[in-house]
Amino acid sequence: MAFTDVALAPYIMGEGSEFLNPPGLFVTWSRNALQKLRCQQAVSEVRLPYNRIVTSMASGDIDIRVTGAYREDVVAFMVFPMAGDTTNRSLAVAEAATALYVRKQAPLLTWDGKALQFTGKFPTIGAVRGHYTEKLARSKNWNIDAAPTWESNIRKLLTGRVAAIVGPDSVVEALDGYEQLQRLDPPLAVDLYYAPVSRQFYDKYPAFTRQFWYEICHESRTRFRTLPKCSIN
Repeated sequence: MAFTDVALAPYIMGEGSEFLNPPGLFVTWSRNALQKLRCQQAVSEVRLPYNRIVTSMASGDIDIRVTGAYREDVVAFMVFPMAGDTTNRSLAVAEAATALYVRKQAPLLTWDGKALQFTGKFPTIGAVRGHYTEKLARSKNWNIDAAPTWESNIRKLLTGRVAAIVGPDSVVEALDGYEQLQRLDPPLAVDLYYAPVSRQFYDKYPAFTRQFWYEICHESRTRFRTLPKCSIN
């Protein structure tokens, strides 16, 4: 079972490959779900960069990811809870908005939901290389400056080297320096996050997968109370 190696407080605590104590809500919810299914001892946990999680699930080296949003470029090898042709909202683990963020002091960009208006000398949006938000921003034909990490991304913004950064609110709000940022509305997208499994794992354990989806969903409703009641029907 894989989790990101980026801090997403309060969902994932701390940076790097180690799990802190407390480890974060996503980890706690996963452990509680596995305990209810009486199989916690059979599951090992790792923290990896986003791209490593994706490639490891494609190869079958990682079975479960907590958490991930539905993307067309991963559905060939990741299985999500579905309701017809769309993901099953009643089994979502979290909800987050992807938005643009500027400096509170001397912002270099405005956004009305349709067009960007730059006021500085760097008409560029900062993104994290390989993350789905980079692909979202590039799909709008914006000029993108891709950084290797979220930390280097926010440093570029605070030093004026990019006019804004793009990212999910759950990630950006956990970064050091977030208090110096301002979110621009409307968001670019609002995403639901799930606990997808590799296609190899689902083919072997479909019943277990559905039960795990239900249990981690139930755990998540202690925080995401506006999401629907959990259901696997």
